[in-house]
Amino acid sequence: MEILSPGGRNVVRMSLSRDEREFAGEYLAFTKRLLLDSVTGLSNALLEARTGPFAWSIAECMGHLAQSGELTWKVLQDLLRQPPTPEKGVEIRVSVKQMMVIMTDRSRKLQTLSALDPAGKVTDFDLVRDRFTACRDRLIAFAWETENELKNRHTFHPATGTINLYQYLLLEGAHAARHVMQIEEIKREL
Repeated sequence: MEILSPGGRNVVRMSLSRDEREFAGEYLAFTKRLLLDSVTGLSNALLEARTGPFAWSIAECMGHLAQSGELTWKVLQDLLRQPPTPEKGVEIRVSVKQMMVIMTDRSRKLQTLSALDPAGKVTDFDLVRDRFTACRDRLIAFAWETENELKNRHTFHPATGTINLYQYLLLEGAHAARHVMQIEEIKREL
C-alpha cells in the first residue's frame, strides 16, 4: 500500500499480506510439529548419544533450537523498536525460497554462534523441549497477528547475509527443519 507522508513524499508500507502471515504461521507450526514428532518417545540414552566426539546429541540439537528461538524473538523485538531500514533492502541477495534452501541444505556445514553452542549444556531435555515449544508458539502467534513492517526492517545472518525480518522469521522455521534432518541422521547412525 502506498501512502503520502506529511512532507509530500511517497512512502511504501511493507506490512505483510494475509497470505504471507498465513504462510509464516503455518510454516513455523509445521516445523515445530516435525521437530517434536522426531523426538517423541526417544529414550534418554538415545537423546544423549553422540555419533562422534564433536557431534551434537539429539538433546543438544533441541537445546540449540530453544536458544535460537529465544534469540530470534529478542532480535525481532529489538529491531521492531528501531526505525525501519528500507535502504538496506538493496543488500538482500536471497529470496525466501533461496534462504530456506540454504538453511535446510545439510551438505553445507554451518557454524553456530558460540552463544548458541549447546555442547555439554543440556541437562534437562524436557525443560529445553518446553522452552523451544513456548518460544515457537510465541513466534507462531506473532506471525499470524503482526501488523509490523517486517519487510522494511533488516538484519544480517551469517548463512544468508542481509535479510528482512519476514525472511528472518521464516529462517527460524527452516533452521528447525535443518535440525530435524540432523536428528534423523543421528537416529539412523545409532
